[in-house]
Amino acid sequence: GHILVVPYFTAQEGNATLLNIVNTDETNGKAVKVRFRGASNSDDVFDFTLFLSPGDVWAAEISQNPSTGFARLSTPDNSCTLPTQVNRDFIDARVNPLADKQNETREGYVEILNMADIPTTSTIYSTIKHVKGAPPAPCSNGASTPAALRPLLTEAGIAAAGLSLPTTGLFANWSIFNVADATSWSGEATAIVAVNASGVAGT
Repeated sequence: GHILVVPYFTAQEGNATLLNIVNTDETNGKAVKVRFRGASNSDDVFDFTLFLSPGDVWAAEISQNPSTGFARLSTPDNSCTLPTQVNRDFIDARVNPLADKQNETREGYVEILNMADIPTTSTIYSTIKHVKGAPPAPCSNGASTPAALRPLLTEAGIAAAGLSLPTTGLFANWSIFNVADATSWSGEATAIVAVNASGVAGT
């Protein structure tokens, strides 16, 4: 789809959630917004931009940080992201200050939106395109933003990057597991596809 919705994630009571996002487009990369929203009020508790290479699969785990009580994301994946450091706790800036802030980050749903395709002609394609399973230079969870991606931090840089209208091709699946209880649940994200008057997937 163009947009995916994962109906539920949880890091409550010993549960953890695994998330996989797949770009089935073998030609174009994808600039994807990944946004985690809290269950009680749809607060934005964590979001970042993920750059998927053609045919790329990105994987992460959401669990409770035992030190802080917040949900946290953990991924060994080396796909490019902005910000570059996504292995971290969720945030409480938009959570009701009178609520249990840690608890508010530990369950909710996920929005996955293809913001733009990254064609081979884009100025950032060679930065995000995997070679032998990884981008040519360290991208995700690095100390600094790769030079080719820095212009994307401004509107002018985005306009000059040669991105194209978003097409379909994303899918995701999720699983919730509890090791102590030996239980698990899984499913696919709901896919939303924009179609033209003929019913064909559009941009």
